[in-house]
Amino acid sequence: MPIVAKVFEFEISEQDLERECAKVSITERKECLQNALKRLIDRYLLLYKAIESGITISDAEYDKAIWELLDEENPLDLWSTSLDQLTPKEMENLLKERLMINKYINSFFSHDTPVTKDKVKEFYDEQKEYFLKAEQVRCSHILISNTKKDAKALAEEIRKKIHNAEDFGYYCKEYSDCLSNSSCGDLGWFSRGIMIPEIEEVAFALKVGEISQPFPSKYGYHILLKTGHSEKDYIPFEEIKDSLYARVQQIEKEYLLIRHLAELHKQYAAKIIIYKEYL
Repeated sequence: MPIVAKVFEFEISEQDLERECAKVSITERKECLQNALKRLIDRYLLLYKAIESGITISDAEYDKAIWELLDEENPLDLWSTSLDQLTPKEMENLLKERLMINKYINSFFSHDTPVTKDKVKEFYDEQKEYFLKAEQVRCSHILISNTKKDAKALAEEIRKKIHNAEDFGYYCKEYSDCLSNSSCGDLGWFSRGIMIPEIEEVAFALKVGEISQPFPSKYGYHILLKTGHSEKDYIPFEEIKDSLYARVQQIEKEYLLIRHLAELHKQYAAKIIIYKEYL
């Protein structure tokens, strides 16, 4: 199999690239091959550093990884290759290489990257559009199923008897065919695109405390009581700062790894050979 590139003594073959791009469309093939080559070069640079650092994998670590592999959605970080396309030896080599690389990366980040509250707040301010909470409403619901005879007339009769939230609760419990009748018809909070269009249209048009007239859907006739409305707004920093801290810390680690790989590319440029005629 023709060799596409070489990193130290590690050879990257056409088969290695094809394996990573096996299920990619023809239009995406060129970009996939280029990205696959870059990933493989990065992988072998890290593997070289792992070996240089004296990192090894014990039998116990390998056996444990085999069992964990069975539960992974993307085993061995291969984009499009299933395990049954690998020989047992190829699978063993790939797994051991991945374990060594992961061990090296973990040793590289042996201590948590320090992240200050100011850094997290800066990230929140810069990415604030991603922390926008959608407009939401809350409604209670009476459903008169269209399986009932004269469902429309029954819904209209019930609506005439409802003058307030207390009446709504009573008639909901007595007549509603929706399972929510056990909790006064409460549908909870929801944003646009969650409920069926008929309920959504009425729910967002009502005022808080207002009760709708009966309206149809494929399920029957509905009556809504709007119990809450929340405008579109940003999630407060204090509510999500803990989860953001972990995310910023991960971003910092990813940045350090990218920078480390760039340094390795520069340091070992003479050890990276790409046979362009095969690309």
